[in-house]
Amino acid sequence: MTPKTDKARAGANERPRQHGTAFAALWGALIGALAGLTGSTLAYFEAKDTHREEAHARRADIRRAAYVELAASTNKYVQQATQLLTVSLDPSKSAQQRRRQFEDKFAPANTDLSRALTTVRLVTTPEGRGDLKEIEARSAQVGAMATGYPEGPEGVDLKKTDAEFDAAVRRQLAALQTFMDRAADESL
Repeated sequence: MTPKTDKARAGANERPRQHGTAFAALWGALIGALAGLTGSTLAYFEAKDTHREEAHARRADIRRAAYVELAASTNKYVQQATQLLTVSLDPSKSAQQRRRQFEDKFAPANTDLSRALTTVRLVTTPEGRGDLKEIEARSAQVGAMATGYPEGPEGVDLKKTDAEFDAAVRRQLAALQTFMDRAADESL
């Protein structure tokens, strides 16, 4: 009888081992699944953060390019307005020369400035939009003064006009500087 008892005990001992092995395999699979899920979740959030950082960097690049274009077009506008006023107030220049200066130089500079202002308005902050209104108002004043003498200098106080124009240009450039200072302070 001893051989039968040993077989019974051996069979009883094997069953718990089979359950233990299945239980360990199940725990191993569960741990593997949790590790995979954790890894996937971490990869998802890292990719999301990377995408957000790349989008922020692209927006900053677009803003910087728009701000540089605004500064360049404002400076060109001031230069062309100054030249137009100079030609308009020069008694030796004809009406055709004044018109050519306006059409060939000032009008394109005005268009470039308008385009730059529109671009910046689309990409800047709400505070920047407020500063843009000041730049636009000052630019309009400079433009009105530069184009205000299509008939020439007759009856114009040249010193007074020159001083008023210089003051208007300084205010326009100061408005641009205020905008650029704020832009430099924002987190690009």
